[in-house]
Amino acid sequence: MRLKLHSPEEWRQGRNRLIQFAIRFGERRLTAATLRTLRQLDPSRLQAPGNHAVRYATHGYEASSGSRDSSMAGSLATGSSPSLAADSVAVSAWLDSRLVGLGLAVAGGEECCMVVVHPEARSLGVGGAIVQAMMKELGGLICMVAADNTASMALCFRLGMTAVSMHRGPTGKPTLRFERRSLHDKARIGHSDPVSQ
Repeated sequence: MRLKLHSPEEWRQGRNRLIQFAIRFGERRLTAATLRTLRQLDPSRLQAPGNHAVRYATHGYEASSGSRDSSMAGSLATGSSPSLAADSVAVSAWLDSRLVGLGLAVAGGEECCMVVVHPEARSLGVGGAIVQAMMKELGGLICMVAADNTASMALCFRLGMTAVSMHRGPTGKPTLRFERRSLHDKARIGHSDPVSQ
């Protein structure tokens, strides 16, 4: 499997194919807001390959990572105005020349975080590799997962993300907020923290 971090130009060129993939294989789990974000994403918000240093504006945390290997997140800034900040990442997964997965985190996952994997590629580690790549590129990740989406919750816990709150999501379902603020925090892979009631 090969992961591809999309530059703003690559997103512009491949956007339609990636959006169609997400719609076709998202199995009706993608909200209307997520689909709108996919369609309207300003490519300049995507991190250029190799540009890893970002700052969490809401948490005061500074993070950087050194390579573009496989990694969801919070409100990020680079010190410039939010509209110009590269605070988002798009990662696709390929088996040979076939698209098998897509991940997008906008504003570090605060505005949008989604992962879609082709049904024939599930259980091959594609989703985990995409999420790890997004975390690595952003220095951390935030994502919202509906409580009935047990596969996505299990993936988040397996990757060391912590469920920090629960609220009613856009579809009315109970939704967990998962965070991983840094690849260097003390979360243990496979450790699940209880959600406080």
